Amino acid sequence: MNTSQKASIYLIRHGESLHNVDRTYPHRDPPLTDVGHHSTKNIKMPVSPHLILISPMTRTLQTAMNIFPFLREPAPHPIPVQIWPELREAHDAICNIGLSRADMQARYPHFDFSECNEEWDYSLHTSEGATARAERVRARLKALAESYNNIAVITHRGLVAFLAKGRRFNVCEVREYRFASDEEISDEQVRWGVNCDTLVEQDFGPTVLEFVENHTTSQGEDAHDLLVQ
Repeated sequence: MNTSQKASIYLIRHGESLHNVDRTYPHRDPPLTDVGHHSTKNIKMPVSPHLILISPMTRTLQTAMNIFPFLREPAPHPIPVQIWPELREAHDAICNIGLSRADMQARYPHFDFSECNEEWDYSLHTSEGATARAERVRARLKALAESYNNIAVITHRGLVAFLAKGRRFNVCEVREYRFASDEEISDEQVRWGVNCDTLVEQDFGPTVLEFVENHTTSQGEDAHDLLVQ
């Protein structure tokens, strides 16, 4: 077993946000609701991560700061943090459009948004594009897993549907994954599965995340969250 296969990857969906309770929410980059703040403050990680990766959106940044309060303080942080625009949501609803790099840097000066585009001008969503982006994320994660044993990834339901097989994530859900071995990946049943959002058979490789355990301790069922992420 190589080093990356020993690493644990914790995929975390953000807490309840305004667009999750109002499907007609008309604004970009919605924040967490009061319930979302409360729930994310109650998320308990099974281990302390060695690296934290966050989507550059308000709801994921707020979730991260509620789980790891030290992130509210100026850098350097006791655990390294990276903001990855590739972790953004996988759909084009207005609620999934973020702010400019300058606006985010002004709101959250203790984070480094240098990987983000100056403006939120990322390519429009397609299943093919999201599948390719998910593989880039997995491959980059696997490279980092050579150096970091436990990695927390705070992202969105729609992107997770392309990252890993399994049912839809609820808000605040925490699932642990590991990287499949080359031998496991050679089995088509490991690499292929149904995307829980598109309901279409998808290749979840060539870099494959295998489910290990659900660590959710604070969970809000998405009664209104059927079409938006």
